[in-house]
Amino acid sequence: MMKKEASIIVMLAWRNVWKNRRRTILTLLTIMVGCAMIILMNAIAKGGHDQMIEDAVRENNGHIQIHEKGFWENRSIDYAFIPNPRILKTLDAIPEIEAYSKRIVAGCLLSYKNTTAGAMVQAIEPDKEAEIVTLKKIIVKGAYLDSGDDRLVSMRNEKGRKVKAVPVIIGETLSKNMEAGLGSLIAMISQGFDGSIAAEYLLVKGIFRSPNPEYDRSLVIMPFKQAKETFLMMDYVNSIVMRLEKTDQSMAVRDRIRSAIDMNDMEVMAWDDLMPELVQFIVMDDVSGIIFDFILFMVVAFGVLNTIQMSVFERTREFGVMLAIGTRPSQVAAMVLVESFIVSTIGVMLGLGLGAAVSRYFYVHPFDYTDYAKEMSVWGMNTVIFPAVMTAANAAVTSLVTLALAILFSIAPARRAAKLKPIDAIRQL
Repeated sequence: MMKKEASIIVMLAWRNVWKNRRRTILTLLTIMVGCAMIILMNAIAKGGHDQMIEDAVRENNGHIQIHEKGFWENRSIDYAFIPNPRILKTLDAIPEIEAYSKRIVAGCLLSYKNTTAGAMVQAIEPDKEAEIVTLKKIIVKGAYLDSGDDRLVSMRNEKGRKVKAVPVIIGETLSKNMEAGLGSLIAMISQGFDGSIAAEYLLVKGIFRSPNPEYDRSLVIMPFKQAKETFLMMDYVNSIVMRLEKTDQSMAVRDRIRSAIDMNDMEVMAWDDLMPELVQFIVMDDVSGIIFDFILFMVVAFGVLNTIQMSVFERTREFGVMLAIGTRPSQVAAMVLVESFIVSTIGVMLGLGLGAAVSRYFYVHPFDYTDYAKEMSVWGMNTVIFPAVMTAANAAVTSLVTLALAILFSIAPARRAAKLKPIDAIRQL
């Protein structure tokens, strides 16, 4: 009996939906466009955030880093550790880690002709580092470091004396500020790991252009093996940098490393620990996205409310007759809610299709702001490619929230129809 009653209510609701085709189609368009816009904007936000994280990770920091406690806060050569076999074995055993590399980091003072500048030396293992960061791809002059650069190069300084120099790569802004080009011999003085003075001549082998102004202005890339001798590091390193298969694996891999090594004097930091400012930006952007979604959800919900409300007003006499011949108020209310559900479901399905299609298009053809990269870098924006990445969660949440709001906003018209007095309703023109 209940099954038959439900089928009758659905049949009547379906018929009533199409009584006023123009209004129903306009409502469907409102729901479709609203859902599609929400899905698209969330997809663009998701793709943009993923690209920002990937750009920041590939720029220099990697997905995860291991340091001695206090290093990341102070960036001093004094905070170093020995990468013992247990640490390296742990990293080798984690399949999500695609590559890792050891680094030495030290502040220094550079001098070339009559110009001096403070800088940060970052010693890398060139072949391994090329799998982790994009430094090799942003060389604008000269060449990237290779295995042969571990040896000192014999040169003659400005006074004609024969000296030995370390091949290095420097940032383009640092090169311009010091007026040092390819082949320039720069004097460096710094502190060794044991507290002694570390001095060396640096031969500019390459110049890179980074989207990060700080790196461009102060970073000097040196071969790892030579840096060990220059800074008297012995077997100590300042950090181990890792690249993972996927960014969303970072936190799980970080926790796994933490549980596998002695954490008393060590810190394992994922990209969200290394770049809290990026996390803060994404959170702020998500909040603005939620506000935008809320506005669109309200537009859709009020569109459904308007349709159902007008439908109830137009059919007041019809509802009065139904109630007069014995239809229960609950059945009348159920019919109105089913009408709302039908319209909303069709609209949501069309919206999902449109949103998925447009998101796919902007995934294949992402928004490209390469022409404005220089202007964007002034505001700290290093990402210029913004693809749209639609997720199952995006589609599911948009669909469920839209349907829920449609039903919620239809309760008032449904209750109004159910509470009509048959005699008064029948008399209404």
